[in-house]
Amino acid sequence: MVRAMLSESLRAVISQTLLKTKDGTGRVAAHEIMIGTPAIRNLIREGKVAQMYSTIQTSGNVGMQTLDQNLADLVKRNIISIPEARAKAMNKDNFRG
Repeated sequence: MVRAMLSESLRAVISQTLLKTKDGTGRVAAHEIMIGTPAIRNLIREGKVAQMYSTIQTSGNVGMQTLDQNLADLVKRNIISIPEARAKAMNKDNFRG
């Protein structure tokens, strides 16, 4: 019943972490964004939490992104270093350097 209530009321979940910028002059936020789409709501109702990560990975077209995807973008744009990204990443093997 709690899962059903959560799935009905969920709109989005955004989590963020701060990282040091590559040039050392400040910090930048990296975000993970999950939108309460019908697919996400169904996974919550069915208790299939493990499948939510892959749904977030493949749902960029609706505004979702994993933290690792955002970290990779920040590295690509030369805003943060690879070691800084690796320290916060879920899959550290994606950030070798």
